[in-house]
Amino acid sequence: MTTIIVHPSIENLQQFSDSFDIEKLLQSEGILPWLLANGWNYGDESCLIANIIDESTSLDQVWESDEFDFNALSDELKEKLNQIFEHFYL
Repeated sequence: MTTIIVHPSIENLQQFSDSFDIEKLLQSEGILPWLLANGWNYGDESCLIANIIDESTSLDQVWESDEFDFNALSDELKEKLNQIFEHFYL
């Protein structure tokens, strides 16, 4: 299976245009735009995941979070997260 991660852009986030200001979201330094552009639905879960990632100081801290069970995610979503981390943290 190949997973392709897309960079957040207005086009990739257009489906969420009623939920928030896309221009403002794209200027943020957080990971939420990456999650939304790559298939996460805008909602409580994606916002919680984004907050955990943004507040963590290491990837180990993310995966071991008490707030969200990242290991319960499907293999496909875990793979997407790993690839997003590569883009986001580089």
